[in-house]
Amino acid sequence: MQFGVMTYDFQDRFNVGDYIQSLAALRFLPRVDRYICRENLHEYSGPEMKVILNGHFMRYPANWPPSPGINPLFISFHINPRRAEGLLAEKGRAYLRDHGPIGCRDLSTLQLLEGKGIPGYFSSCLTLTLGSRYRHRSDENIFFVDVLFKYPTWQGMFKSLNSLKKALQSRAIFRLGKRDKLIENLLGREIVQSAEAITHEYSADAYPTEDSRFDLANRTLKRYETARLVVTSRIHCALPCLAMGTPVVFVNGGFRQHQAQRFTGISELLNTVGISSDGRVETNCDMESVRRDMSAPVKSEHLRYVEDLIRRCEQFVGEPQNQTADTR
Repeated sequence: MQFGVMTYDFQDRFNVGDYIQSLAALRFLPRVDRYICRENLHEYSGPEMKVILNGHFMRYPANWPPSPGINPLFISFHINPRRAEGLLAEKGRAYLRDHGPIGCRDLSTLQLLEGKGIPGYFSSCLTLTLGSRYRHRSDENIFFVDVLFKYPTWQGMFKSLNSLKKALQSRAIFRLGKRDKLIENLLGREIVQSAEAITHEYSADAYPTEDSRFDLANRTLKRYETARLVVTSRIHCALPCLAMGTPVVFVNGGFRQHQAQRFTGISELLNTVGISSDGRVETNCDMESVRRDMSAPVKSEHLRYVEDLIRRCEQFVGEPQNQTADTR
C-alpha cells in the first residue's frame, strides 16, 4: 500500500493555507510515497494509494472523479459552489456515493450533497487536529493575517482593465479606503499599531518546490504558536490557531456569497466578527475586552470534532497517528 498527500496547481501565486490543510493530513500517514496534485487525481495509474481528500474541490471539475487507483478518505471536504455542477454530474455523484459517507468541512457542502442523495455528515476541518503537534507557547506577538483581504485596494482594482470592470460591476469601488478604518474601529489603534502583518499568499517562484511550501506551512504555524493575538480573515489561519490554543479573532467580511458559504458551521467555533456589505458589524465575542486585553478568549467547542477526525483518519490509514512523517 502506498500513501499520497495532495499538492496544488498554481500559476504565479499560491496560498499556504492549502499546504497547512495537507500538512494536517500528512501527519496521519506513516510515510509519503508521492505528492499528487489535487487537479490531477484522475491521472494516477500506479499501485493502490491511500489519500486523505480534505479541502476545497476544485479548479477543474472536468478532471473529476479520481483514478480507480486512488483509495480516498473524504473528510473535511468542501465543494466550490461554482464548480458543483461539474463535480456532481452523474459520474461524480456515483463516485461520492460509493465512497460515502462524506465528511463535509462546512454545512453548505453537506446540504449540497444531501440534496443530490449523497450520504454525508459535518466533520468540520482537519486542521483542528493540529493542536497535537503545535501548541501556543508565548505571548510575544500580535499578528494580522490578511485581515479583510477581499476588500478592494487601489493596487488590485487598477492592475488591469478587467479588474476595474469587475470592481465597477460589483460596486466594490465604493468600498475603497474603508478597510483600514474598519479595522481600527473594530480593534482599536493600540492593537493596530502593535500588529505585524502576515500574508498567506506567496509567489510561486519564491517557493518553487513542494518541499519548500510544506516547510513554509510548518514555519507559519510555528509563528502562530508565539502570538498573544491573531486577527485574520483566513480560515486556515484561524482554525489552526484555535487548535493550538492561540487567541484568535476571525473577521468575516468582504466575501461574496459563494465564498462565505465555506464558513457555515465553522465560524461558530471561533471568536467571529461578521461585517456585512453595508458595513454593519455583528460579533459573537466581547470585542471591548479584546481591545482592552489585546487578546481573545480561547474557545473549546471545536474539541467535540477533534476526536472523531483523528479516529477516522487513523482507521483509514490503519495505524496510530504519526507525529513525524517526512515528506518526499
